Amino acid sequence: MAKNKKIKKKDPPSSPQKQQQQIQQARAQLQVHEGPLPAPDVFGQYDQIVPGAAERIIAMAESQANHRQKLELIAVKSGSRDSLLGLIFGLIIGLSAIIGSVLTIMSGKEQGGAALGITGLASLVGVFVYGSRQRRLEREAKMQRVNSHPQKG
Repeated sequence: MAKNKKIKKKDPPSSPQKQQQQIQQARAQLQVHEGPLPAPDVFGQYDQIVPGAAERIIAMAESQANHRQKLELIAVKSGSRDSLLGLIFGLIIGLSAIIGSVLTIMSGKEQGGAALGITGLASLVGVFVYGSRQRRLEREAKMQRVNSHPQKG
């Protein structure tokens, strides 16, 4: 009489390389958070460590936002002021060149007056073209920055 023995197959032991790979995979977790405030799950822990810390952090973020907005307002106002002053001084220089040109021509020096008028007019046109080109380049650069960093919805 022969006895029937059932042989159980055991799972082969994991190789050290496979165990190392499993450990590495378990450690490959990354959390990313952007913004002026900590991630919500971390935020509550601040209050546990220092009571009132969460409220202080929010106040600090609000203060920083207000400060940044004030600086942006100052920059916009000064940019507008500088632009207006540039227009006014450009008008004064242009009118001076034209008036000087006319007075020079009237005094009998047509060639000098014409040269002064052409030089004054050419410089104004050159500054206008250069300024227009710079503004266009700035707008294009800004659009590239906006398009390369899409807003989160």
